[in-house]
Amino acid sequence: PRPDSPRPGARMRLPAATTSTSLFYQYYPLTTGRHCPILLKNGRKRAAIRKFFRGPVTSNHAAPTAIAVPPPPTVVAVPISSPPPPPPPPPPPPPPTLSPPPPLPPPPPLSPPPPPPTAPAPGSVEALDELHTSKSYETLYEHLAARDDAAELHLAWRFARAHHDLADSLPEADKGRKEALLRAGLAVAEAALARAEEGDAESALCHKWVGILLGALGTYLPTKEKVANSFRIRDALQTAAEMRPADGSVQLALGEWCFKVAGIGWVEANAAKLLFGQAPESTYAEALDYYERAWERKPSKKAAYKASLACDKLSRGADSAAWRTRALELPGAGAADAEIDRLAAAAR
Repeated sequence: PRPDSPRPGARMRLPAATTSTSLFYQYYPLTTGRHCPILLKNGRKRAAIRKFFRGPVTSNHAAPTAIAVPPPPTVVAVPISSPPPPPPPPPPPPPPTLSPPPPLPPPPPLSPPPPPPTAPAPGSVEALDELHTSKSYETLYEHLAARDDAAELHLAWRFARAHHDLADSLPEADKGRKEALLRAGLAVAEAALARAEEGDAESALCHKWVGILLGALGTYLPTKEKVANSFRIRDALQTAAEMRPADGSVQLALGEWCFKVAGIGWVEANAAKLLFGQAPESTYAEALDYYERAWERKPSKKAAYKASLACDKLSRGADSAAWRTRALELPGAGAADAEIDRLAAAAR
């Protein structure tokens, strides 16, 4: 027996009943492997243990009927078959067939590039004018001097112009060649003017170069001849200005005539009165007006520098400085422009 087991025949203290009058059985462990049925009713003990291990305890109540417990159901082992494999996935739908895009319209035909500008034929009037624009005066003079048709009217005034431009581009020290070129150019211009029809466009250019060459030649002429030519210069230039009002070089030549006449000395004025009855008259203000007109029609270093000289004569120092600045700001080409830049810079 276990040490905590009660002695045989000992009275046992049972817990008090806490239920109602209903009967129930409570099995209280007394020994290992055995039980003692105890009947409880209304909280008092109704049975006594006769002797320990002496048979079952009797009671005035019938033993509870054993409840037949049905046997557990027979489990039949059913072999579990493996699940069928999943069906293969359906094939992907074919990609939608794309209709080819409509063909692009053909590109418009490319227009052929413009032909490059053709150089003027050597010896043509266009080639001669390009030489004049580029201030290739020596080359232009040689081309015209070598031509057999230089006496034609449209070439004659260009040949006279080439004489003047080449003489103007030479340095002041080469006075002999300058005078020779001016006299030869004047002869060409006078011969062309004699053949030209009055009122024709070519005749206006002949008048222009007769007046310009006469004015340039006055530096190398004696006083009597110079005074006599002053009236011819004025008439030729005024005729050209009426026929060619947009020509800036004609306005520039008129300004130079006015500037020279305004500065004529007492001797020359008296000689003109004796020979022609009157002396040519003009003022520096008229000269400045013509220089400004020449600048408006075609800006040039010569027009700006001559305007500064006229302002100096009129005691307008600020205007003179402004005109010299304009002359220096313009790009130049050739010896004549370089000489003007030198003179304008020295006068500042």
